[in-house]
Amino acid sequence: MFSIFQFMIRFILYALLAFGGGVFLIVFWPLLPLLFLIPFLVIFLVSLKIRRQRMVLSLLQNALETETPIYEVLHAYAGICWGPWFRAKLIRFADKIQAGYSVAETAAAVKGILRYDTIGLIKLGGIKLPDQLFDQTISDAEQNGMIQEQSVFRFFWYYMYLPFLIFPVLFYLVAIMPKMEAIYRDFGMELPFITLFAVNLSQASVKYFYMFSPLLAVLFFVPIFYFNFRSAILPWRPLGVRRMLRQRDSAQFLRLFAAGLELKKPIEEIIAVYTQVVPSSYLCCLGKRFNEQITQGTNWIDSLRKIRWLSRGEAALLESAVRTDNVAAMLREVAGSKEQRQRVSDNATVQIFSVLCIAVFGLFAAVFAIAFFMPIISLITALSSSF
Repeated sequence: MFSIFQFMIRFILYALLAFGGGVFLIVFWPLLPLLFLIPFLVIFLVSLKIRRQRMVLSLLQNALETETPIYEVLHAYAGICWGPWFRAKLIRFADKIQAGYSVAETAAAVKGILRYDTIGLIKLGGIKLPDQLFDQTISDAEQNGMIQEQSVFRFFWYYMYLPFLIFPVLFYLVAIMPKMEAIYRDFGMELPFITLFAVNLSQASVKYFYMFSPLLAVLFFVPIFYFNFRSAILPWRPLGVRRMLRQRDSAQFLRLFAAGLELKKPIEEIIAVYTQVVPSSYLCCLGKRFNEQITQGTNWIDSLRKIRWLSRGEAALLESAVRTDNVAAMLREVAGSKEQRQRVSDNATVQIFSVLCIAVFGLFAAVFAIAFFMPIISLITALSSSF
C-alpha cells in the first residue's frame, strides 16, 4: 500500500513539473530554445546510461566479493534508482537471474544493463572470474566516464550559447535596426560599414535560409554524433569513425582475449564469444576475419596486426611475452595503454572543441557588439561636431 501511495505522489510531482515546464516554455519562450535543449538532453541520457552501466558493474563485483545473491543487490539498487524505465529494466534483469538464468543469458535478453565486454568476460569465465579482470574493467569504465561527464558539461554550455547569441541578434535586427536606419536617414548619414556587414549577413541568412540550414544542422548534430561515437554506445562503425574508435575497440577485444587465454580457453571459443556479444557488425566481421586467419595457420599476433588492432611496437611486446609465458598480463597491459591513449585523445578533443567554441562565439559577439555600438558612436560624434 505504501509503495502505491509513493508511486502516486511521484507521478503527481512529475506531472506537475512537466506541466509547469511546458507552460513556461509556451508562454515565456519561443519554440526555438527547446530545439537547442533537445541535443543536450540526448547527450545527457547517453551519459546517464554509461554511468548506470558502471554502477551495475560495480554492484556485480561487490556481490561476487561478499557472496551475496546478485538479484538481491540489483533489487536493492532498483529501489533507489532514478527513472521508471531503467528501474523496470533492472528489476526484469534481477528477476531473470532469480529465476535461474545466467548473468550472460540475462544480459543478452535485457539490453543496455551491461557492456558487451563484461558480458563476454562472464560468458568465458562463468560467474567466478579473477578479481583483476573486473577491477580493470571497472577502472576503465570510471576513467572513461569522467571524460564523458566533462564532455556533457562542455556541450551543455555549447547548446546554451547558441540561443543566447542568436536571440539578441534577432531582437537587434527586428526592434532596433529599423529605428536606427530611420534616424540615420533623417540625418542624411550612412550606417558604418561593420553595421551594414552584420545586417546584410543576417538578412541573407534569413532570406537564403536553405543555404545556411546545413551549417545549422552541423552546429546541432555534430556534437551529438561525436559524443555517441566517442562513448562507443552506438554500434555503428561507418567510414571515418572506425579509426576514431580503433583504440577502444581493440582494447576491449584484447582484454577479452587475455581473459580467455588466462582461463585456458581455445582461441576459436574466445572469438566465438566475442562475435556473439559485440554489437557492431563491422567488429563482428573483424573477429571472424581474425579467426579465419588463425584457422589458416597465421600467427595470432600477425593476424591482429593485419586487422590493425596491434601496432608494430605492441606486437613486439607480445612476441617477447610469448617467449616468457606472460601473454595474458601483457595483453591487459597493452589494452590499458590503448584505453589511456583513447582517453588522452578524447580529453584533447574536448579541450580543442572548447577553445574553438570560445573563439567562434567570442568573434561572433564582438562583431555584433561593434555593429550595435558603432552607429551610436558615429551619431554622437556627428552631432557633437555640428555644434
